Amino acid sequence: MMTKYLTTICLIGGGVIPLLVDVNTSHLLNPSWDSHARLHEAWRLSVNLLIFSFAIYLLWSKNKEFLAALLSLCLHFGFLVATILMPFYGGELVGEGNPEPEILDIPIGLFMFSSMFILQALTFIVLKRKGLSLSGDLS
Repeated sequence: MMTKYLTTICLIGGGVIPLLVDVNTSHLLNPSWDSHARLHEAWRLSVNLLIFSFAIYLLWSKNKEFLAALLSLCLHFGFLVATILMPFYGGELVGEGNPEPEILDIPIGLFMFSSMFILQALTFIVLKRKGLSLSGDLS
């Protein structure tokens, strides 16, 4: 049961928290962002919320814990991939003129998504050791 709660926390971190943090003038409503870039941000936020909603349904209504954890891992791993690829597309962890709090000298976004990824990965390992698998969740 503890793994369900940990997956829920990670899903909230990837699907709900970004909505609360990014629907403002630093992200989605940023007037200096190109309108097409804002479309992509709205798309990302809505996809994350839909994945969160579907995973929560699978986790708590259908008891598909392994699949819900896998979806959570995808949410957080996507952020890490985007971070790793920043040199190729000119990305930055913190936008110019948008101060971001830090934890241990790490921007809070990177700290939070990395922490959620690690927590979900550890939870995923526990689920594997309990004998849960994707094939069991897809049946």
